[in-house]
Amino acid sequence: MNRTPRITFVLVEPRHEGNIGACCRALKNNGFRSLRLVRPAAIGGDARALAWKSLDVLAAARHCASVHEAVADARLVAAFSARPRRDARAVLTLGQAVPRILQAERSGRVALLFGREDRGLTRAELVPASLLVNIPAAGARRVYNLSQAVLLAAFALRQAWIGTSAPAAGETQPEPARLTAAEHEYLRGRMRAALAALGYDEHADQGLLERIVGRAGRILDRAGIDASDNAMLLGVLKRVERLGGR
Repeated sequence: MNRTPRITFVLVEPRHEGNIGACCRALKNNGFRSLRLVRPAAIGGDARALAWKSLDVLAAARHCASVHEAVADARLVAAFSARPRRDARAVLTLGQAVPRILQAERSGRVALLFGREDRGLTRAELVPASLLVNIPAAGARRVYNLSQAVLLAAFALRQAWIGTSAPAAGETQPEPARLTAAEHEYLRGRMRAALAALGYDEHADQGLLERIVGRAGRILDRAGIDASDNAMLLGVLKRVERLGGR
């Protein structure tokens, strides 16, 4: 790698400190350094033992109180999940997701989200994710251990990064800057306020407002809106909110 990709690995409530250490080693083996931990287990001797010669990654890991804090600066969030999801978002295999992740990395930080060892990610934690990713497995046991999943993702990204000889800064036109997860969350909040001003919060179907916000957010995310688009939409929503509140 001629530079370190702007890819952050996020572990949500890992229960076993050994998995945290093993993930640190998997990242450093593949040239990654950025790790964020959301409410992790206490880190002790097991984590340090399994982070053999990767203690710098463990020491630099950023501890976060929530998923939203951990991914706030990401232009793209890819959530890894082995569970079938009833969702408008397509579930990509790791091989399908890697080119999308590396393309997004050209315009800013990408966050890869990994859930708990026993129950993965909740529906609320998946909200910031633009991509849902599954790592296919054979046989009856179709779920990888957390550190195995991180290792497979890191290795696949490294191989693709090397194979495509990622361009140095200035060699190509950069991708349009996508919104960060925090900016997406703010936009969804303004959508909720505008819909509430129009009376959707009083609709007989109490889940309608959130379904509209969720679907609209996914449409806008697929469109890859930039800061100018975002400013225009926020202006429209502000006016809708003001007019609806009359």
